[in-house]
Amino acid sequence: MGYWGAAMRIAVISTSYPDREGDPSGHFVQTEVHELERAGHHVVVLRPIPGGAFGWPGVAARVREKPWRALEAAAWVARATRDLRRANPDRVIAHWAVPSGLPVAIGAMALLPRGTRPDLELVSHGADVRLLRALPPRVRELLVAELVAHASRWRFVSAALVDDLAARLPEALADELRQKMIVEPSPLGPVEDVRSEARSRRERLGGRRLYVCAGRLVPSKRVDKVIDYVASARGHDAGDDPVLVVLGDGPEKSRLEELAHRWHMDVRFLGTMPRSETLAWIGAADEVVHASRAEGLSTVVREAEHLGVPVTFLT
Repeated sequence: MGYWGAAMRIAVISTSYPDREGDPSGHFVQTEVHELERAGHHVVVLRPIPGGAFGWPGVAARVREKPWRALEAAAWVARATRDLRRANPDRVIAHWAVPSGLPVAIGAMALLPRGTRPDLELVSHGADVRLLRALPPRVRELLVAELVAHASRWRFVSAALVDDLAARLPEALADELRQKMIVEPSPLGPVEDVRSEARSRRERLGGRRLYVCAGRLVPSKRVDKVIDYVASARGHDAGDDPVLVVLGDGPEKSRLEELAHRWHMDVRFLGTMPRSETLAWIGAADEVVHASRAEGLSTVVREAEHLGVPVTFLT
């Protein structure tokens, strides 16, 4: 946070932010906001109204479910652009380069005289890099060039994300990106002491081996691979009667339940839950299994490592 210097007005734009106590959505953004406030900055958070286009399990899934939500997304972009101009910040932190950086932050800045524009920091967590990667090459190049031109710096939560995006850009533009980029994980925030709760969950399982995975139930998270992995380990490392706890929700749930049924597996889909509950399950696990290829640096993996729980990465 030293980058931000003396106390100033900072606007944080994010499409994911906790709506209530214990809501896990974007808790790392909230943690960063609290750190900035403790450093003496005045912070304004611009975020969508919960329950519309943005929210669990992600804007793409929510718009596919109800296409009219695309209109809600467009309306939020317009409101956020207007509110950002009114906030008149010294600096802007845009979590997810698209759409928080472009069109919101850059759209608002374009209407200001050049000498009065706030510094802009972009933050990429993974979904925005996936979106840019999926675009036609010429469109991707134009958007990245615009983002690079306006950003004071572009923060990526892992080096793999930078490499993934740079590999799909012309060499000159990739060099410009690397001049602006910095690799820095999002702040993890306090991890509660969940030893008592974790021990209680272990005792209820009566010695059965517990596997845990957490995340949105969407194809990119590859929870089906986690189920296959635990099922294949049955009778070997997993013992004869393992339990897999899946934390999260999304459009893939029915298909994953059918897969678990075909394997005759004890897979417990517990849905989205407060972070304290998630941490208790992670702390109780014999093994956390991570199969996603679509994110920069998994918060769940970092939490498991903090709690001393082994993590298996599936390729």
